[in-house]
Amino acid sequence: MSRVIVESNENWLRSLDPRTKTFLLLAFLVVGVSILDPFLTLGLLLLVFCLYLVAGIPLKDLAELSKPLIFAFVMFFLLNFPFAKPLPGEKVYFYLIPPRFVPITMTGILTGLSSALRFMMFIWIANLVTSITPTSELLLALNKSKVSPEASIAIGIAFSYIPELQKEFMTIVEAQKCRGAQLEQRNPAKRLIAYIPVIVPALYISILRGQDISRAIEARGFTYNPIHRTYRRDIVMQPADWAMVAVMALLCVVVLYLRYRYHWFDYRFILNLLT
Repeated sequence: MSRVIVESNENWLRSLDPRTKTFLLLAFLVVGVSILDPFLTLGLLLLVFCLYLVAGIPLKDLAELSKPLIFAFVMFFLLNFPFAKPLPGEKVYFYLIPPRFVPITMTGILTGLSSALRFMMFIWIANLVTSITPTSELLLALNKSKVSPEASIAIGIAFSYIPELQKEFMTIVEAQKCRGAQLEQRNPAKRLIAYIPVIVPALYISILRGQDISRAIEARGFTYNPIHRTYRRDIVMQPADWAMVAVMALLCVVVLYLRYRYHWFDYRFILNLLT
């Protein structure tokens, strides 16, 4: 089968090789895990926001992605306080649970903000990469990276099924609301219980859809000699791709070296510099 080199006239971020975009995602994950300071993590979040602007993704889409994450952001922030150990002699502003349980300190605030912002940044960068990279190119990139065809097709199906799963979930929600279900509860426990009639059929439909996809794959002969399969399109690393890989690799090396050699980027890194 003849091969056609993939070319694109879109902006430079969208035209990057899918392997470069995947490496970009991994680099942000490594740097995000290594940097604990919330101010630097906010800087990473703003950098991802700039990448959204470069990619030409409407800010409306980013806002719709972020709205469901607000509750998770608040939970990530609050759940850090019971585990954040105050420094010796650190000022306690107040106690979350009177009389003297779960102290609120600057360390707890910085830890909670860091975890919440890091969670938001991971979701943003993952959505960015999947939005500007077609599933077919992701599959091709995985195969070019020596990932087994079985694993690559499973990952590709998972990525492509997420939008469909969201649509089915919203359809079930609307159907249950039409039946009189009260899903909007202020109490988190009551809200979780109210969503059980939505979660159960959504899981059941997902299992049925997975079985249909499995039969469709086998019917198309995927299991026959997948190692020697040829591809209609090919991908080639361009100078811009190598430059991006070099920059992100250098960033990862520098951050990891400073973090584990000199213990930079901890929760109070910027605060200590300012004070």
